[in-house]
Amino acid sequence: MSRRIAQRIDLVLVGTRGQVGSALRRRLALQAPSLRETAGLDLHLVASFDRRGLAWDLAGLDLAAVEARLQPRDETELRALLSHLARAEGAPTVVIDCTASDAVADRYAEWLAAGRGVVAANKRANARGLAAWRTLQALSARHGAPYRYETTVGAAIPVIGPLRDLALRGERVQRVTGVLSGSLSYLLERLHAGESFSDALAGAERLGYTEPDPGDDLRADDLARKLLVLAREAGFAIEPDDVHVEPFIASALTEPTRWRERLVDEDAHWRARVAQAHSLGRRWVMLAEVDAAGARIALQALAEDSPFAALPAGQNLVRIETELQRERPLWLGGPGAGPEVTAAGVLSDVIDAARALAASHAQARAWGRAAA
Repeated sequence: MSRRIAQRIDLVLVGTRGQVGSALRRRLALQAPSLRETAGLDLHLVASFDRRGLAWDLAGLDLAAVEARLQPRDETELRALLSHLARAEGAPTVVIDCTASDAVADRYAEWLAAGRGVVAANKRANARGLAAWRTLQALSARHGAPYRYETTVGAAIPVIGPLRDLALRGERVQRVTGVLSGSLSYLLERLHAGESFSDALAGAERLGYTEPDPGDDLRADDLARKLLVLAREAGFAIEPDDVHVEPFIASALTEPTRWRERLVDEDAHWRARVAQAHSLGRRWVMLAEVDAAGARIALQALAEDSPFAALPAGQNLVRIETELQRERPLWLGGPGAGPEVTAAGVLSDVIDAARALAASHAQARAWGRAAA
């Protein structure tokens, strides 16, 4: 029996030493041999960079030695790499964005237009105006450039894929409701267990559950981005300003650079708030919801036996109601935060994008042979 020939796919990782980027490199190193043998994908990391360093080798970097290969970031060299990615010729390539950077998200359009796949754990690009979101979707379709971002909502929980499947079969979504923030889910579980707000927040940061700036979580900025992504995938044409947001703590919004100075006040505030909820048989939940009436994010005191209120720390849960599934909605849940689980979801997106590029490349070769 003939040996399967693996298709080479080049990878460029942005966010090399971040928690998700580091976890992804470890997971890719473990899985690359199996993917070559069983999936026919020969994945080569040819460049990896972050704000401080850059490593590249067109023959492929040793995944175990990437950090040792990093050199201080040379802007001329980086611009040359980014220009190379914006050219349509060359090996099939997937750019992986494990940052929270607007500057990196700004590049997606040119990469997609060049036929490069883009895999994003970064929510920034998809949380901009609706026209910008539609542009990226159109570029992906027009240029055969896979654009995958499943981990922007729910880490490794498949949520975006099922929403797309509903659209493909013509099943209209009427409402999406969920606990979409693993960091806030963790905080609330620890608060109801009797932990102080400041200790719970320190634990969430230590575990890598929060955004690089935890204020993004506490203002519910990060949660609003997630809801925008889900809303648009569900067919609701909403703009960022259409999302009504109540922050997790008010000081994160009113004093964005000084909210940590208010942690003692938050400890007392949350002790009283949790005690009141317990006395009523309720638990606080940070709930996000979108339907025809709009998009909303707010803390709600739900009955203790509500599926949303009974979540373990760090878990996400999404309920999708459709015209066919109203009395018995679709529920999707699982771990919603953490570098390792997010990296696993990113690798799934990388494999999916690589398969799409490999199939396109094989088809182009077949057309070339037929034309000859």
